[in-house]
Amino acid sequence: MSVEKVVIGDATLYCGDCCEILPTIERVDAVITDPPYGIDIASSATIGATGRNSNGHRLGARSVKSYDVSDWDSHGMTKEQWDLIKASSDKWIVWGGNHLAGVMGSSAGVLVWDKKCQNGWDDTFSEMEIAWTNVFTRAKGFRHLWAGAIRASEHTANVRQHPTQKPIALMAWCLSFVPSAQSVLDPFLGSGTTGVAAIQAGRTFIGIEREPKYFEIACRRIEDAQRQEALFDAPPVPKAEQMGFAL
Repeated sequence: MSVEKVVIGDATLYCGDCCEILPTIERVDAVITDPPYGIDIASSATIGATGRNSNGHRLGARSVKSYDVSDWDSHGMTKEQWDLIKASSDKWIVWGGNHLAGVMGSSAGVLVWDKKCQNGWDDTFSEMEIAWTNVFTRAKGFRHLWAGAIRASEHTANVRQHPTQKPIALMAWCLSFVPSAQSVLDPFLGSGTTGVAAIQAGRTFIGIEREPKYFEIACRRIEDAQRQEALFDAPPVPKAEQMGFAL
């Protein structure tokens, strides 16, 4: 598979197979990623439904988003990929730990994302997601509503550009557990959320994505994040009197 490399400010992005690319890059301070779980979610062309409580009453309309049918989630992260990830860093946070336990093994450190934030929500999606990590040895939780159009952040109409896209706030929370990590890697880049959070946090970032469609989306989102950071980092424009102009 051919490899495309794009450098956007502090981010280096590769379009290609992570098994080919990971051995060629330097070790990083932390890996934060959301790999394929092997649950075949990509075989569905749409994501979204109407949530109902335990009594059958509607909890609110959820938008239906259309995607191309694909097979990228027909198989979960492999042992080869996991071994390469562990060789890339001493610190890792990997979402889908419950689905990938057969590959990753057990972990005392667990992150739990409660994405419904209320009891009795009944639809086809999990109420929470779980990450395995080695950066601490206990369970920690993050409550952030993210259910179709009903979400606690990123309210623009086109926020969800990938079937399993996670909120930037969630990945920013993950980064808070590795405050000394100046370089961050995501070998399953998807639409680039980890990269956006890393750039916003002032970290350098390496991302790998094999699907050209999502690679282009990730490049665009990370470029936008880099542009926003540049605006915040720019020195203030001097006032006219400070420049010697008469007012």
